[in-house]
Amino acid sequence: MKLLEKSRHYSFWILDVLRGGKIKSHYKDVKFTLENFNSNRSKKMRNSHLSKLLNHAVKTTSFYKTCEGFNSISDFPIVNKLVLRHSFDDFISKEYKNSTSFEVSTSGSTGTPFTVLQDKNKKYRNVADTIYFGEKAGYKLGHKLFYLRAWSSLIEKNRLIIFFQNIVSINVKNLNDDTTSQLIAQIKKGNSNKAFIGYPSAFREICKYLDSINSKPIKSNIRSMIANAESLSTHTKESVKKYFGFDILSRYSNMENGILSQQISNEGENFHINWASYYIEILDLEKDIPVAYGVLGRVVVTDLFNYNMPLVRYDTGDLAVMDIDKSRFNGAPSFTQVAGRRMDAIYDTKGNPMTTVAYELECFPELNQFQLIQETEKSYCVKVNIDGDFKRKDEMISVLKFFLGEDAIIEIDYVNEVPQLSSGKRKLTLNNYIA
Repeated sequence: MKLLEKSRHYSFWILDVLRGGKIKSHYKDVKFTLENFNSNRSKKMRNSHLSKLLNHAVKTTSFYKTCEGFNSISDFPIVNKLVLRHSFDDFISKEYKNSTSFEVSTSGSTGTPFTVLQDKNKKYRNVADTIYFGEKAGYKLGHKLFYLRAWSSLIEKNRLIIFFQNIVSINVKNLNDDTTSQLIAQIKKGNSNKAFIGYPSAFREICKYLDSINSKPIKSNIRSMIANAESLSTHTKESVKKYFGFDILSRYSNMENGILSQQISNEGENFHINWASYYIEILDLEKDIPVAYGVLGRVVVTDLFNYNMPLVRYDTGDLAVMDIDKSRFNGAPSFTQVAGRRMDAIYDTKGNPMTTVAYELECFPELNQFQLIQETEKSYCVKVNIDGDFKRKDEMISVLKFFLGEDAIIEIDYVNEVPQLSSGKRKLTLNNYIA
C-alpha cells in the first residue's frame, strides 16, 4: 500500500511536469513567500502580485475602471456578494471573456448564493495552496484522504482524480449510526497512511457515536486531520484526540477564493494567513476602516490570482481577529480567532459579540443536537433535541445568562431534529436579530 501511495504521489508531479510544471511553480512561490515572510524578496513578490492584480482590474473591468489613478488599495471600494450578483458582468475581465473559465458557486447556505469565474492559473494556484497547507498539517499526496462534506454532482470529483488523490468521499448528509459504523471499520482497515478533512459537525457526530458505543481509541495510521467550513470547538478537538489520538487542525477557506488561513502543526492555536495568495484586511464592524491588532473585525480579501474575475476588497461576511506573534509564522500577522459568519454571531444583551458562547452548551452531553438562536436584542431561543426529559434545563439557562447577561430572555424549544443546511452543515448558532 505504501508503494501505491508513492506511485500516486510521483504520478501527480510527473503529470504536472508534462503539462508545463504550473502547479510546481506556484507551490515554490507559496512556500518561499510564507516561509521567508520578512525577507526583501518575499515582500517584493507580494507587492508585485498586488500591484499587477490592481492594475489589471482597473484596465480590464468595467466595475474597477472608476479606480483609475489609484494611489493604494484603500482607494478601491468594499464589495460583497450582493454587489457581485447585481453587477456580475462588470467584474469580468475583458481579456478573459473568450478564455476557458471555471465556475465556482457557493451554496447560499450561509449567505447569498452567487458564482465566481476563475481562470486556469487561479485553479493551479489553489491546487498549490492545498498541497502546501496539507503538508503543513501532515498530509502528503497519495495518502488515503477521507473527505467528509456534502457531495453533489456540482462538486463531485471525476474518477481519475479520486484515484490519483486517493480520496474516499463521505457524504455527511448520510451520516447515521450505520454509516458511521461502516466508516469506522473502513478507517481501521489496512495500514495505509490516512488523512481526514471535513466539517467539524461531522467529526462531532462521529465522536458522539463512539461515545454511545463506549468505543476504545481507534488504532489507525492517521497522519493528518483538518476541520474546515465551520468553527472547531475545544470539546470536539478533545473528543477527536480521545478517539483518534490526533490533534485536529482548523482551516479557514471559502469556495469563491480558496484557503485563506490554517492552523499549523506545532505552531499553536493561531491561523497562518495565506499571504502568498491573498491580501487580507480586518475592517471595523460598521465602518470601512482598519481595526487595531487584537480587535474583532470583518475579513476583507483581495484575491491576488483570479484575473478572470478580479475580487478586490471582497467582504467575505466573516469575522476574525488578527495579531502578530513574532515567534510564529516567520513573523507574519496571523488570525488569533476566526469567528465565522457575522450573520451567525451571537451578541450579549449589551451588544458585545460572544463568538464562542454556543460551545459552552457542549458540556451537556445528554443533548443529541442543539442550536442557539438570537431573536431580538435580549431574547434567545435554544432548539434542543434530546431523548426524554431535559433535567438540566435550569442549569443551561444559568450558563447562557452568565455569558449573555442576567437580563437575557431564554426560551427552550424541544425539536425532533436540528436540520442540516443544503451544504450539509448543521449550524450551532443563528442570528435572526441582525440578519
